[in-house]
Amino acid sequence: MDNASYHSVIIDKAPTISDRKHIIKEWLIKKGEIPTDDLRKSELLEMVKLSSSRIEKDYVIDKMPRENGHRIVRLPPYHCQYNPIELIWGQVEKYVAKKNYFRMDNLKPLLQEALQQVSKENWSNAVKHMRNLQRKDCELDDAAEHLLDSFIINIGSSDDDDDDDNEKENEI
Repeated sequence: MDNASYHSVIIDKAPTISDRKHIIKEWLIKKGEIPTDDLRKSELLEMVKLSSSRIEKDYVIDKMPRENGHRIVRLPPYHCQYNPIELIWGQVEKYVAKKNYFRMDNLKPLLQEALQQVSKENWSNAVKHMRNLQRKDCELDDAAEHLLDSFIINIGSSDDDDDDDNEKENEI
């Protein structure tokens, strides 16, 4: 799953500064916290921040797959190129674009026709392509990390600085 905003709607979202104090307290109590009545809103929000950092986010879109024994794996932010559906959707869009003459009444049947053109082989190729992209990116990441490990900067005096210091000592 990519990180589009409509894929990332959180169940039981943490309260924010725009929420009323009693809403914040109710959320904290539901999460097992015990806020006292003397706390200010800013202090309650600090408790929210601490509490929400310990809680794994639960997304609305994950509920149905989870109830049916599946698990959603989220892509890293800004890495939609790893999602095979992007290639498949591109194939569908291309098909529709070639056959559509900008008439809305043709769009739905044309879209259904385009989706029927997607084969198991198309999916298999898209998944292989994404795995190759991930493998290549991992290799590049490893190479960059190796390069950075060998790149050392010494901060301090150089040999030239030592010679200057020795000359100054000799002058005194």
